[in-house]
Amino acid sequence: MKPSDFDDIVEVYFSFFPEAAADPSFGLSLYRELPSMEEEKKWFEGALKAVEERNLLMLVAEVDSHVVGWCEVRRKTPGSPTDHRGTVGVCVKKGYRGEGVGTALLKAAIEESRGKFEALELAVLKNNKKAIDLYRRLGFKSYGTLPKAVKRAGKYFQDELMYFEL
Repeated sequence: MKPSDFDDIVEVYFSFFPEAAADPSFGLSLYRELPSMEEEKKWFEGALKAVEERNLLMLVAEVDSHVVGWCEVRRKTPGSPTDHRGTVGVCVKKGYRGEGVGTALLKAAIEESRGKFEALELAVLKNNKKAIDLYRRLGFKSYGTLPKAVKRAGKYFQDELMYFEL
């Protein structure tokens, strides 16, 4: 990720909100309301700082020089006994899903995480079978389910909890 990616990342992120509104089982946990541009700038500045401090690995996928997805690995509570673990998040813009973008991002993130983290973990909506299959193919193991992990449109969705030892 680089500073010039800001506009593309915000555009992709904002595009997830109508998808979640149309389908409450949409696979990403989002804020209840669209953040302001100022909030997004603060988040982005914080992300760049975390990358610099080696507490965040942020890889982007580009098509025609535009970001279409990203994978982040965020250090769990830096400076604590859990900071050897990284929490993984992957998202891909509609229209690019199913094309190998998420797979390429995740493979690269796993390789980049070696030597920086000892283990990776993630939570994925249990109904997101394609994502769960991808994570399993790449070596993630399930270790539990979190009931009522996400509440959207008055419905609850479970998370599948997964772990990858580097």
